[in-house]
Amino acid sequence: MISDSKLILNGIRRILEFETGMIVVAEGAGLGDLKKFAREMSPDFIFLDNRESAYDIEKIMRAGEIKRPAIRVIQFTEGGTAGEGIPNLINVNHETTSTELVAVIKRGANENPAPADKKTDETKSSKITKTESKIIKHIAAGESNKDIAELLSVSEKTVKAHITNIFHKLHLQNRYQLMIYGKRKKKNIEVNL
Repeated sequence: MISDSKLILNGIRRILEFETGMIVVAEGAGLGDLKKFAREMSPDFIFLDNRESAYDIEKIMRAGEIKRPAIRVIQFTEGGTAGEGIPNLINVNHETTSTELVAVIKRGANENPAPADKKTDETKSSKITKTESKIIKHIAAGESNKDIAELLSVSEKTVKAHITNIFHKLHLQNRYQLMIYGKRKKKNIEVNL
């Protein structure tokens, strides 16, 4: 989630923390955090409070600065239809209720994302990031999510989100499979630099 307002960040987090299957993996402010989170965490959604900052999200998305094409951006605006027609951009405004926001996320999660360049999607999204590599090694060593969170100085929810991404990238279903994978590939885990 990206916003210059702590009130907005806290409010959206409180709405989403009670929803099954929804995890807030990071909060920040500014364009730098937006690009960093998209690149490093590869979330399904990015919530962008664009009421005051007026980032040109259309330009950012068209320029490919949000590298993973499957990331959907939910843009909170003062109104209007900025970026209308851009795949994976969803506009909401001050009239959107919390129930409607959750429905937008659930509906977006069930839709197929905009088609990606096959070669780019296969080579980039299947690679494990440095953080994910560290998490795999810790899981292979038998450490809990809580222990991993403390070692990496992140929240336990962030660790869970990374593990979900790892499962998706490696086509695994559970922690045991990931532990076995980590032990077998200990030195050869592919890292996306």
